[in-house]
Amino acid sequence: MLVNLPMLVNLPLVAVGPLVDWRRRRADQKAQLKATDELSESPDDLLSDIGISRDDIETTRWRPSRRVVG
Repeated sequence: MLVNLPMLVNLPLVAVGPLVDWRRRRADQKAQLKATDELSESPDDLLSDIGISRDDIETTRWRPSRRVVG
């Protein structure tokens, strides 16, 4: 007996999509946190060579990330 259950077939896709998006955002946040932590531990000479200051690092760390969705 074959039963057509389109609602049950689509349900996992509806439930998984937001989870995948959340995991991607979380991975981006972790990567940015790791990068800012490593930069904040860098010597001043290195920071001036690449053209950023410690204030730039702290501002980036505490500013909410703004992503362009598209």
